[in-house]
Amino acid sequence: MRKATLFIPVLLATAMMTSAPDTKVVPGGEMCQVQKDAFQAGESLTYKVYYNAGPMWVGAGEVYFKLHDIDHKGKKTLYGVSEAVSYSSFDWFFKVRDKLETYMDPVTLQSYEFKRDVYEGGYTFYRSYDWDRKTNTIISFEDRKNGKTKTETITGVDPCATDLLSVFYWARTIDFEKYKVGDKIPVSLAADDKVYDIYIKYEGKEEYKTKQGTFRCMKVKPLLVEGQVFRSGEGMTIWFTDDDNRIPVRIESQLLVGRITCDLKSYSGIKYPFTAKVK
Repeated sequence: MRKATLFIPVLLATAMMTSAPDTKVVPGGEMCQVQKDAFQAGESLTYKVYYNAGPMWVGAGEVYFKLHDIDHKGKKTLYGVSEAVSYSSFDWFFKVRDKLETYMDPVTLQSYEFKRDVYEGGYTFYRSYDWDRKTNTIISFEDRKNGKTKTETITGVDPCATDLLSVFYWARTIDFEKYKVGDKIPVSLAADDKVYDIYIKYEGKEEYKTKQGTFRCMKVKPLLVEGQVFRSGEGMTIWFTDDDNRIPVRIESQLLVGRITCDLKSYSGIKYPFTAKVK
């Protein structure tokens, strides 16, 4: 199960890594255009992750997202950090200790720097991206923690490309009211020393029940590419709250072995009243 992380946002971003050449691209999904102001510094979200490979669902761990305003290398940035930790009761099966960090422009959400520190089932590595927005290049540094390091320059990067963590926040700014059911919204993602053209399919509105209650939601489906973890097709579904916060309350995905669910467990510091909860 090497690299088969059970946690978001890596789960979300990795799942969407597909060029999908037959996809109808809908105008208005430009990455530099932040369509809705959905969050603020001080926000904290916690998710509980469940794994299923048979008749029972097992609590696998938790993932945390936090936002802060900080000065970074002479720039005012919106700093996002996410940590994924498997429960000790799940560590025997697949131990996860992941940390993602991104330093974003507070207005455009363009990344200045991204860091990823990974421990997944004994597989470890560290990766960082330093963006040069003037030349549309990324300096990628990788340390496999076995004495081998690698530095590469990625050229021709979409000026509005996201990273594995900033894409989580950018997706929350999409104004789904502009789209019809079935529309596919393009996204550019820098990951694993490549830049991917990915898409999010809008599925419409519905009320959805989770362990935290029933919510008015916007339902979307990323297109999946088959690999070590996922089945190809539209096997992942995400429910964003249908309010100004656009918080994902649930993520479900079919894996090659089993299924996974990520449920919102707690939140604080959100920008707007949580009006999407109906009961």
